[in-house]
Amino acid sequence: MKQEKLINPEFDIPYYIFDEIVEYIEKTAQGRCKTMKWENIKSLLKCAVINERLTERQAEYIEEKYSREKEDKEK
Repeated sequence: MKQEKLINPEFDIPYYIFDEIVEYIEKTAQGRCKTMKWENIKSLLKCAVINERLTERQAEYIEEKYSREKEDKEK
């Protein structure tokens, strides 16, 4: 039986990433520039991991939770 690694979803997201995610969600709702915005967020997540502000697993969790790009590819 394979056990999933659990992550505490209550970790602190750096404000600069949080702000970008909020703007991304707003633009997604309006149907504007979302792919470009998501690429920026992915870059910020990588920088946060490098600077030890987030773990790799936390960055993956944020991508899985907030990315709307996968939904568009499935349609």
